[in-house]
Amino acid sequence: MDEQWISITDAAARLTEAGDRIDRSSLSRYLKQHSEALPLKPDGRSSLVEFGALVAHRSENVRVRPLPIPAVAISVPHLGATHGVLPTRTQSDGAARKAQADAELREMDLAERRKELTPYAEVDQAGRDAVAMMQSAFERAIDTEASTLSLKYGWEERVVRLALKNFAKTGLAVFNRQVLEKLDAMRRRDDAGDDDMAFSEQTQSLQ
Repeated sequence: MDEQWISITDAAARLTEAGDRIDRSSLSRYLKQHSEALPLKPDGRSSLVEFGALVAHRSENVRVRPLPIPAVAISVPHLGATHGVLPTRTQSDGAARKAQADAELREMDLAERRKELTPYAEVDQAGRDAVAMMQSAFERAIDTEASTLSLKYGWEERVVRLALKNFAKTGLAVFNRQVLEKLDAMRRRDDAGDDDMAFSEQTQSLQ
């Protein structure tokens, strides 16, 4: 079988058309993670990937393998125990959500075993520690910089120090707000994941 070396952009488009939805940046990261199994071929300023090998690799990767959604049949009492009807849209949506939640749980479990997951609490604490360390570094640098600027330009050191403190305070406030917004977004995603897990467990208990 002839090899098909195509660009990462084209590979992402062809995978998506085939039902394996992925954008170029995500595919590029995937290729870096599996560089030994999926080597790239330089082509000018870009790189090419062998499409057949890529498709085979992703089809064997449990983390990206699409899971079939099982058909669901429900019985209607007044029609008799042997009769069934096709699932309604709500039931189909529920089955799809359950399959998706189960797939995400399996993916999270695999990632946790590979130590690819970082608990939200650790990320939150690391972000807050980073803000505190940055603030401390600014405070230590202000006195030195104020003295240097005062000698270099003949400015009053007290005024320079006050201006630098205000500048640092404003910059840190913006940085702190952006970090907290990112952490809050992560927390909301975690909460949404917990809701999906609860839905999956509730669905299984009803079966």
